[in-house]
Formats: sequence, C-alpha cells, structure tokens
Amino acid sequence: MSNNLFSKIIEFLKGIRRHPAAASFIKHNKRIFPLAPALQRSGGPVVLIEFNLMHSAQIAYSYLANVLAAESGAKIHAYLPRAHLSPMETLSFRLKNLLGFEAQGVYKSFGATDVFTITISSVQKEKAQRLFAEISEQVPDKKGLESLRIHGVWVGDLIYDTFLMRYRKPTIDISSVEFQNFLLESVELFVFWEDYLDRHDVKAVNVSHCVYNLAMPLRLAVERNIPVFQANATHVYRLSKSNYFAYNDFFYFRERFAALPEDVKKVGLAEAQRRIERRFAGEVGVDMAYSTKSAYGAARHAQLLRRSPRKKILIATHCFFDSPHSYGNNVFPDFYEWLDFLGQITEVTNYDWYIKTHPDVLPGTREIIDGFIAKYPKITLLPADASHLQIIAEGIDFALTVYGTIAFEYAALGIPVINNSLNNPHIAYNFNLHSKDVEDYRRLLLSLDRLDFKIDRQEVYEYYFMKNMYNTQDIFFNNYDATIKELGGYSAQFTDAIYEKWLAEWSPEKHHSIVAALQLFVRSGDFRMDYGHYGREFSVDSLGAQS
Repeated sequence: MSNNLFSKIIEFLKGIRRHPAAASFIKHNKRIFPLAPALQRSGGPVVLIEFNLMHSAQIAYSYLANVLAAESGAKIHAYLPRAHLSPMETLSFRLKNLLGFEAQGVYKSFGATDVFTITISSVQKEKAQRLFAEISEQVPDKKGLESLRIHGVWVGDLIYDTFLMRYRKPTIDISSVEFQNFLLESVELFVFWEDYLDRHDVKAVNVSHCVYNLAMPLRLAVERNIPVFQANATHVYRLSKSNYFAYNDFFYFRERFAALPEDVKKVGLAEAQRRIERRFAGEVGVDMAYSTKSAYGAARHAQLLRRSPRKKILIATHCFFDSPHSYGNNVFPDFYEWLDFLGQITEVTNYDWYIKTHPDVLPGTREIIDGFIAKYPKITLLPADASHLQIIAEGIDFALTVYGTIAFEYAALGIPVINNSLNNPHIAYNFNLHSKDVEDYRRLLLSLDRLDFKIDRQEVYEYYFMKNMYNTQDIFFNNYDATIKELGGYSAQFTDAIYEKWLAEWSPEKHHSIVAALQLFVRSGDFRMDYGHYGREFSVDSLGAQS
C-alpha cells in the first residue's frame, strides 16, 4: 500500500465522528430489533433493502425490513444502488461497512447482515454487450427508448429519466456517444440484477424510488412476483404489475371518497377549501413541506399581460431533469418535447402566449427556457416570482401543464387547465381537460376560442382532500408536518436530528402498533398503507389532528 493511500485512510478514519443522536438511534435499534440466531447463518432467503443516506426513511426501513424478514424467515441485506466511481470510494465504503460507521452502522443496527455494492463482473459486461447490440434496434428514437423492454421487463422510462437527471439534459439525442455509453451502463445494471435474482432466494425488495435506475430491481422483482415496497417516513406502498409507481392512488380517489361517512365528506371538503385558500393567500408549505416559496399571494410586478382581445394562454413549466415519468408515460416522452410542440402551435395560432417557471426552479432550467423563447419569440417569459393571482386577475384564459399542481389550483380559481397526460394526479376528476394523444392535444389547442368548459369546484376540493388529507402521512411520526417545522424545514429530516425526534416520541406501545400495522399491510396485498392497517377509521377527529 502506498504511503499516500495509507495517509488518506488515516485521515478518513480520524474524520469520522458519530453524531450522538445517531449513536443513540443505533443503540436503540439493537435493543428493539434483536437479530434472530437462525437468520445469522450464511445462505437462505434474503430481504433486499436499498442503502441510502435518507435518515428519516431509515426509520421506516428498520420496521419494514424486520417485518418482511420475520414474515419470510429471511436475512436482511442492504445494497448501494449504484456502482462505485473510484477505488477510493470503494475502500471508503468497505471501511465504513467493516467498522459500522455512518449509515452502515444504522443499517446493521436494525439487522442488515450484509451491506453490499454493485460490482459488474467481466462475464456480466460481456453479456451486457451482447444484449446491448440486440436492443439497439429497439431504440430508434425517444419513443422507442421510452417503451424499451429487456427480456420482457419495462425499463425504458427508468433509463430515460436517469440520463436526463445525471447529465442535466432537457432531452435525449439517441445517437450521441454520451447516451449510447449510458445505455450500455444501464444494460449492465439490468444484467447485474437479473443475475442476482437468479442466484438468490429474494423474498422481498424495498426501494427508495419507483423512478430512475434506482427502480431497476423493482421492475425485475415485480415480473418475478416478488413482493416489492417503496417506503419512507410518510408512505409505504406495495408495487405490482398493475401499479409500478408509488403515489398513483389518485386513480381511485373518487370511489374511495364515495365510500366515506357523510360527516367526514362534509368536514373534509370544507377543510380542503380552507387550506387551498391559505395557499392562495401566499402561505408557504401548506401540505407541501418541501416548498420554500409561494407562487401566489399579492401582486409583485407591474402589468404582466398585454391588453388585447386575444385568448391568453399560460404554459406552466416543469423541471426538465426531474423524472418526467413519475406517474408513467405521458403524451410526449419528456418536457422539452412537450414545450417544443407548444412552440410550434404558437406559430399557427392567434393567442397571446406566456410561460412561467416555478419559483423553486432548479439550476439550469432558466437557460433552457431562454433558448426556447429565442426559438419561439411569440412566447413571453413571465417572472418566476410572479403571483398567479395577478396573472389570473389580468385575464389569463387557459393554463397548460403535463401534470403539475397548477391543474387543481387554477381550477379552484375558475381557470380551465389542460393536462398533457392520462397519468396525471387529477385524472379521476372532470375539473381539468386531459389530452390522450398528440392529435387530441392539437385539436384542443387549436379550438380554445370555441371551448366552453365548466368547472365544479366541489370536485377540486374533493381531490385536494383525498390527495393531501385522507391519505395520512402520519404512519410513523405522530405529526410529520409538525416534526418538519420543529426541525427547521424539509431537508432537516435528512440529518441526524431526525433520530433525536424519533426517539423522543418512541414508546413500546407505539413500536408494537407500527409492527402490527405493517404486518397487516404486508399480508393484505394492499397498494398503500393507511389508517385502516392500524385498526382505525378515518374520521372527523382525524381531520382535526391534521389541521
């Protein structure tokens, strides 16, 4: 070993200090999740849990992993969902694993007997090269990539979104060397997981996301009828061939609302209206703990829209890089293709066109928008911090989105919105229009002057209630929103401070309640864990606890 590498290792070890809250959390886990001796032996069935640094999610993982292991008599193995980028990174991970430092110590504390990394063998690389040559013909364009299946497993959307996020690209050039190299890398990942599932008796899998290449083991496991879960501090979902994506329970909102007691419906709709009005008043974070800025509130600018008799259309953009396929496929394969189509429509219509980004826009988005407007000069860029209330007051007639929250917000204010996807959160309701394909979208856009569309605001309130209030986030923490506020904001849950909050409200009764609810959920085969798995019905009192 070179002196230079040895020195780096010594400095690395000196720099490791376990946070007191993490140390207490690890000690706590070892006490409440004792590892059964039978599960410590080598071989046998395995429960796979994704390894990551999301502290609050690790609390959910600790319970789900142990329930799944007990249900199937399996060991808990954790995996880092990507290959290491350098020998030093590999060495660092192994040392932390060996010594139980940082997150490795947390995973081992709740029973993970192995924490492994993805390593592509030479045999797997050769297999991937052959497979890559075979599938290249299936990917002639973006649509071909989006629908790509390997050995019958749909993975094209995962590869698509991962490329956009990693390289911060608004769209994909299929023929580029950059993309082709990435596609080969993704095929290698597929081969790794295919081989792993062939060689191991995997009883269940838990992933952090149902999108990006993070979900590659999810897709492969689902096709083999292995139970797959996505868990975090606020939700636990069970994925299947009919439900690849967490958070898609919006398809069932109407039927579930119809089955609720009348008093819950009445109070729920009134509370939903009150919360929406708080958003419009400019309050930040109403049922959106991650938000840091409001898109509503008082006017902040002089006149924004031109005074003219023409229809005024607002394009509400999305982040180009952040998983266009979050809920499934849309009419266009990515947000840039959607915008480019709208740009072409501006050239053949006599409307006043405007575009606005979200106030919390990610770096790189503005530059892409500027290039887009240079290409299509009939579109006017509005300030990112412009209040939607001002935009509406000045006479906007329609808003366009793929599946953004503006769809219900503008509907609540009486403005028609067209969603450019059938896999959007508002699809169960009629307060928006939903385009089914490119030609349907074109027809709608070209006929806005003649479109007569009525909005039932009660449907908007029902949607909001089902999306943000009926589906409780408080399945682990007593009051998740209050916890986030006490910690100082959404991102603080991904620090050691969340362990301290968790331990402060933990009790033996709470522990047994969570275990029993998770056992019922896992055995039920239900899509989403909710109050019912705790033996409680959603009630008017439940609404009071959330307000």
